[in-house]
Amino acid sequence: MVGGCQSCLLTYMSVLLLGCFLHDVEASNPQHEIHTKVGDTVELSSGLSTKEVTKAEWNYEGLQIADDEGAFKNSQFDGRLEFNPDNFSLTLRELTLKDSGKFSFNSAKKTGQRPTVTIILYVHEPITKEPIVNSSSTWHTSNASCTVLLECSAATTGHVTFQWTVGTETFNGFRLQHILRQQDEDTKFNCTISNVVSEMSTIKTVSCSNTTFETEERGKTPFPARTAFFSALIVGAGGCLLVAVIVGVAVCAYRHKQSQAGVDSNDLTVYADINDVAIGDKPCSLYETIDNRVNTVPPGPNTVYDKIQLNRLRNESVSPYQDIS
Repeated sequence: MVGGCQSCLLTYMSVLLLGCFLHDVEASNPQHEIHTKVGDTVELSSGLSTKEVTKAEWNYEGLQIADDEGAFKNSQFDGRLEFNPDNFSLTLRELTLKDSGKFSFNSAKKTGQRPTVTIILYVHEPITKEPIVNSSSTWHTSNASCTVLLECSAATTGHVTFQWTVGTETFNGFRLQHILRQQDEDTKFNCTISNVVSEMSTIKTVSCSNTTFETEERGKTPFPARTAFFSALIVGAGGCLLVAVIVGVAVCAYRHKQSQAGVDSNDLTVYADINDVAIGDKPCSLYETIDNRVNTVPPGPNTVYDKIQLNRLRNESVSPYQDIS
């Protein structure tokens, strides 16, 4: 029994010492975060006691901006900074995005230096414009449904988060894909963009049918979901037809040029060479053969008579004229 009590006592003392150690570590360099928006006024406080303080000063990103005598005038906060000597707080007015950064408070007592207090200031731009939602739908004939793809964009700078609300369901991210059925009524998709200081929302209403078109929440302006596809198809077909015409014209011009070159090189006309003689076993005519090949007819007199013979033996003629055979 005694051993059990000793064990419990040791455990209790260990936990107590660990808690004290963690408290000392945290107190040695306390750090806080403050989120605010452009144009706001913020007060930075050390949270430390003001009794018997012999030294107090504020620094911004390592540069001193205020001390016991008041705020400095040569800093980026000139005219917008105020130091309170009673509680050592620092007030900043008309905040800008550039004012974000690390502020530190250093102080001392007669007994020595106190822990440095660090404050991280985040200045955010408030969201003043509604997000923009774009959507497209694809119709599925097999099960009479639509796949809807929505995308939300923020018309603001800085980090923002996106959240969708569809009925009782919520989704995170700037893009959402959702399935709708033909029998479903008009479905509202609510996109909300937010940061730590503000938020804005936009509602997009989408219906599903085999002639699916999208409508804006305000104005109900319809537009066909597939118009862009058919426009691209028509433009592509027109471009292909134009290319085919250009290629056809180029081929015809090339062939015409080649035929002209062949006629000029051979220098042939219907009057170039016409032979009555037979070439081989086939007779020649004006319409059958036009040829400038070497004449294959053996040399000799080209008359209807083969030879002129003067010495043929014939009966003696009674005519006074010489007989020519």
